[in-house]
Amino acid sequence: MRFIAVTAGTNTLSLIAAAIGALGTLAVPAQAQQAWPQKPVRIIVPFGAGGSADTMARLIIPTLQEGLGQPVLVEIRSGATGSIGADHVARSAPDGYTLLLTSGAFAMSPALNTKLPYDIFRDFTPIIGTSNAPQVLVVHPSVPVKTVKDLVAFAKQRPGELGWATAGIGSTGHMTGSYFAGLVGISLNHVPYKSNPAAGADVIGGHVPLMFDQLSTASAHIRSGKFRALAITSPKRHPLLPEIPTMAEVGFPTFTTSIWLGLLGPAKLPRDIVDKVNAEVNRYLATPAAKERFTQLGLDVFGGTPEALGSRMKSDLAAAQKTVQIAGIKPQ
Repeated sequence: MRFIAVTAGTNTLSLIAAAIGALGTLAVPAQAQQAWPQKPVRIIVPFGAGGSADTMARLIIPTLQEGLGQPVLVEIRSGATGSIGADHVARSAPDGYTLLLTSGAFAMSPALNTKLPYDIFRDFTPIIGTSNAPQVLVVHPSVPVKTVKDLVAFAKQRPGELGWATAGIGSTGHMTGSYFAGLVGISLNHVPYKSNPAAGADVIGGHVPLMFDQLSTASAHIRSGKFRALAITSPKRHPLLPEIPTMAEVGFPTFTTSIWLGLLGPAKLPRDIVDKVNAEVNRYLATPAAKERFTQLGLDVFGGTPEALGSRMKSDLAAAQKTVQIAGIKPQ
């Protein structure tokens, strides 16, 4: 049998190589589109079950599952003011299968906690903010005060005796309470819990007299009479509780706060995954059903770009650092 050797010219080889390269380039986008997700996506909630972050995760899940074509699961990993769950996500592979749904406490915690196992900017990728909510200053009905002015006078007669419940050191309730105490010149006793629901439960039970709770979790207890609301931290009265004055109305015009909830992923999360999740959550936030549900919960839509959440994180940390300095709080 004879073998015939065929030698291709330089131009021919170049054409063949170019054709193969072009085919490879054309194939990559199709493969990339199919690459993620190929299995369930987990959303880590770093706070207690039943809290605002847990509720938000379950609100966005149906739209995410529809858009991603895979199950989306909520996993509670609470403790240490959210840092346990956040650390788990920071250490996860940046493959889009482990995300974090956290709150503004995440951005403020470095101002108080110098031993966090992660850097909130270096070790995470912002995806989207989902909501904003004001806080409400509430007391147990047995506390003999009806206004913020009453509370301040009552606390000044009992320096260091009144406790205020929070979701932990570095939480939004901790920062707001510290700011309030410094602003009005009173001394309060910080009582940290493992979660916001746990803190609220002890105020309802009369074990701790007051707290700054999120409107989304406080409104039902206010309407039922389990909490007495003294003021809200929004710039204007909220339609959910129109009878509750703002902090500005009771004499503190600069006292406005809001707590965001949002999704982040590990550092170096690919931009196509970020954009996909961002688009699906924005799609949900734009629906009439979402707007109606948010109104019922006392939430405002956040939404927008990943960069918008990143900017909010930076501004919240700067505000927290200022509060720590003014209140004379020693970071731990």
